[in-house]
Amino acid sequence: MVFESLVAILKVERLRLSLREIVPLNKVMKALLSITLCLLLAGAMAPIQTYAGVAEKGLVCADKGELLSNWTTTDQPLSSVVAHWFDDKRVSTVIWQRTNDNIKTQATRRGIPYETDILSITWKLKTDDSERIISIDRKTGQRSVMQDGQALITVNCEIFNTEKAFQEKLIDITKNLQSNYDLTIAKHKL
Repeated sequence: MVFESLVAILKVERLRLSLREIVPLNKVMKALLSITLCLLLAGAMAPIQTYAGVAEKGLVCADKGELLSNWTTTDQPLSSVVAHWFDDKRVSTVIWQRTNDNIKTQATRRGIPYETDILSITWKLKTDDSERIISIDRKTGQRSVMQDGQALITVNCEIFNTEKAFQEKLIDITKNLQSNYDLTIAKHKL
């Protein structure tokens, strides 16, 4: 190992001597060459920078009050507890629904195309009678549901960088909602 290092140093010295004979460098050229080499080495040794890309990330958006829901017989899917998983082009949405005494997640199959810009991530949901725009603020992580220019719901979101952590969070929320429901019906005779 030490021998190989010495051989490498000798080769570099030989190259420097041969370059001096072929290309005489003045002080300015030596300085420019040194700066260039330092920048190249610094770039090679710098850690890879991450960016705030969307693909392969998940969001769990929840109003803390709704996580304590008791799920009465008239409950719709929780309107402000929702999760999203982003791939390269589409966003899949997960909601929680109660069927009889069981609380389960339901996900969109194919996902919906989304658009990004510097400020937000947006996509459109079309229902029979209206169109809603879902918007995630990239700076704050808040999710807003907009209809006719009005914010219907705005909640904070937790960001997950791996699908495993995202799925674990979905399981935790499901267990929490189920426990709250079970505690409520435990007080009844049947």
